Amino acid sequence: MKLIIIDKKKTGVFMIIVGLMLVLFCLEVNFEGKLKLTSLIQNNISSLKLYNVTEKNITYKLPGEWATQQEKFSGGELIYHNRFISNKGDIHGYVDVWNLRQDLKIFLEQSREISKSQNIISGYKLADFYYNDRDGFKVVYSMTTKAGDKYKAYEYFIKCDESFIRFAFYVNQIEFKENMPMNFETIVKAVDIRQQN
Repeated sequence: MKLIIIDKKKTGVFMIIVGLMLVLFCLEVNFEGKLKLTSLIQNNISSLKLYNVTEKNITYKLPGEWATQQEKFSGGELIYHNRFISNKGDIHGYVDVWNLRQDLKIFLEQSREISKSQNIISGYKLADFYYNDRDGFKVVYSMTTKAGDKYKAYEYFIKCDESFIRFAFYVNQIEFKENMPMNFETIVKAVDIRQQN
């Protein structure tokens, strides 16, 4: 028969450390949410406006101060397109919903080639992006237009059933701020994709 001896001091110290770790974890989760809100406020984004893509049961939010313009396209491949521009004009882009007729990575390669034929692309980085158990990609690059304008580009692609959502944000390099990518991710993560009936 083995006799187990428990050191009360070591057990007490261990319990205190575990308790402190739990407290720090809870504070970190709370702090992260407030940090995102603070980042939005620093960029004069006080409220988010809800948009609906009724064809695919998708809702998303953009800053209420941003001007938007929905456009329709024929062909059935691009089923939703909403352009936006910030009230200061430093951020512009669009939200698309595409019918997915091929692998998303192949689409991204084709999109990259088209963009390279129209602009000078540098620093292209493709990374996996996950949101609410959905796979996707995040693409970051710098772009110089034929007119010589320089932009930082952040694009997010989220798969949903037989389609995907594309959030594209373009910022003039002179106007770029370090907290903007966090704002973009906060906007992207506000998307709600409901199951089709």
